[in-house]
Amino acid sequence: MMNLKMLPYLVINQFDQLKALSDPFRTQIVMLLIEKSYTGQQLAQHLEIPRSKIHYHLNELEKNELIRVSRTEVKNGIIQKFYRSVARGFIPSPDLLPHTVEVSDYYREHLISTLNRAKLRALSAPQRAFQFTSPDRDSWPRTTLQAEVRVTEEKFVEWLRKFKKLVAELAEMDDSDQGNWYYVTTAAFEVEEPWFDSVDEEEIHPPSEGKSGDNKAAENSGEGKHSENEPGL
Repeated sequence: MMNLKMLPYLVINQFDQLKALSDPFRTQIVMLLIEKSYTGQQLAQHLEIPRSKIHYHLNELEKNELIRVSRTEVKNGIIQKFYRSVARGFIPSPDLLPHTVEVSDYYREHLISTLNRAKLRALSAPQRAFQFTSPDRDSWPRTTLQAEVRVTEEKFVEWLRKFKKLVAELAEMDDSDQGNWYYVTTAAFEVEEPWFDSVDEEEIHPPSEGKSGDNKAAENSGEGKHSENEPGL
C-alpha cells in the first residue's frame, strides 16, 4: 500500500507543466484529484467523457509530474490505479512569469474551477443548510457576499493577509466529535469596472415592520459597494 503525502503547494518550473495546468479540462481533473483519489473510470463517469479521453489527459498530467498513482487495487483480476494530485496548490516559478498569457490562463481556469466546485457543493448540500432558522441574519450558519472596492493594490494585499489569517484560524478549529461540516470558498481579483450601480443608501426594514420591498442588504460606502445576496424573507 502506497503512503504518499500531498505537498501544501508545488512550484512548477517547466513550461509544459504550466501549459498542462492552463487547459480548462485538465484543471477540472486536477481539482478533483486534489479532493480525493480517483481511478480513470471514476473520473470518466464523473466528468461524463469516454475513458480513452480521460486516460490521455491523466498520462499527460502524470508525465508532467502534476499527479501520481497514490494506490492500486485488484478488482476482478484487473489492477486499478488511483490517481491523486501531488499538491494542494501550484505556483508558477519566477522563471515562468514572462509567459504572461499562460500564467494568467492558469490562474483564471483555477478560479473558475473552484467556483464551479462551489456550485456543485451548494447543489449537493443538505436541505437544512438553507433553512430559515431566525430573523437575525447574524446568527445564520451561512453567508454569501459580493463586494466591489476601489483601493490601492498595496491596501488590498494587506487586507488579504488579514483575511487569510482569519481563515487559518477557522481551519485550526476542531470539533470532530460533535461539530458539523461547513464549506467555505473565496475568490478575489481585479476587475475593469464595477457592476453594482451607485445608489443612495437607505434603511431597509423587513416586511414584519410594515415596510414593503425586497429585504436584501446592500451598502455603499465611499468607493466600496457590497451585497450580501441573501434572499428576502
